[in-house]
Amino acid sequence: MPRHEKMLVVAVMALAAVGWTASPTGAVDGAGGVATWGDNTYGQLGDGTRIDHLTPAEIPSLSDVAAIEGGREHALALTPGGSVYAWGWNRKGQVGNGSTAYTVTKPVEVLTNAIDIGAGHYSSFAVKDDGTVWGWGQNSTGQIGTGTTATHVRTPTQIAGLDGIAIVDVAGGRNHVLALTTGGEVYAWGSNHEGQLGDGTLTSSSTPVQVSTLSGIVAIFAGRDHSLAVRSDGTVWAWGFNRHGELGDGTTKTRTLPVQVRRKNGDALANIVAVAAGANHSLALRSDGTAWAWGDNADGQLGDGTFMTRLRAVKVASLSGVEQIAGARQNSIAVTTAGCVYTWGENTYGQLGDGTVSTTGRNIPARVPGLSNVSTVGAGRDFGMAIVVP
Repeated sequence: MPRHEKMLVVAVMALAAVGWTASPTGAVDGAGGVATWGDNTYGQLGDGTRIDHLTPAEIPSLSDVAAIEGGREHALALTPGGSVYAWGWNRKGQVGNGSTAYTVTKPVEVLTNAIDIGAGHYSSFAVKDDGTVWGWGQNSTGQIGTGTTATHVRTPTQIAGLDGIAIVDVAGGRNHVLALTTGGEVYAWGSNHEGQLGDGTLTSSSTPVQVSTLSGIVAIFAGRDHSLAVRSDGTVWAWGFNRHGELGDGTTKTRTLPVQVRRKNGDALANIVAVAAGANHSLALRSDGTAWAWGDNADGQLGDGTFMTRLRAVKVASLSGVEQIAGARQNSIAVTTAGCVYTWGENTYGQLGDGTVSTTGRNIPARVPGLSNVSTVGAGRDFGMAIVVP
């Protein structure tokens, strides 16, 4: 099934597990055009130029998109029919069209029959409708899963070591990758220097290894060097790099095995249906439509009205009715059930989309003006994305 439908199924599974009945709106299921804003040094905004945009502008060549993902300086889009498009910086082959051009400023089709997409810093991934995972781009730590750390891969290649294991979701970090099975197990591969593979070691792997002690998982996400997962009971688990508290366990200790994320008062973070992450901060969406955040907060990316690092989850201020969340390097994005987009955090490149740039981050969410009817948001390193439904 298309990714937007698969995501809805996963969300409903999680909501049912925590005793909440979903009542999806048309915005959840909607596919439409893609608007982008922020840094465009490498054509990652997809409009055919390399000119930054301080406010959202639609990509002319994309009109029917169901899912979006941002890498460091490249981006991916998935259509309801299963076509994967890519654009942006291509030095490592992360666009996937076989070209050696450093930049691709307009979307190009690179794969078909896909149900999910994920983007790492310099790599790209997709799940096909047969449950196989495909990757392309940088492979220096084995993140393409070919069993080697050989040259970069410039066209989609099937990930080895997952034979007979049906995958429904894939997520890319800086140099590591997560994959979620139909049975709720998580596999990981690539760099493991911070324990981000979650197998109890610091040994990198160019083929998938199973994340230890995790079961019943319904959602995954990869930060720069840390990993997140949501269980069917609505709890959140994290592992990997933790210098800024991005694991939310109240410490700054690196974890090679999953630990439970907790709230500021020490209680477990519960009733969560989705997670997202930036470089060194993490986000969670609760079934009551509130957003929660923890980790680095130097630019206000936690949205709690402070610039204080948080070792446990705190509630994002002034937001309700949140439908989806996304994390960029040092800023965050949310879309509400009304189709409105809110941003907070760093704004050096105009990544907040409000027409301004600033060396001081914004620590309270504010609505992106002129952007409505949005079903989905995404983010790259210093740019934002949104699917705008007709």
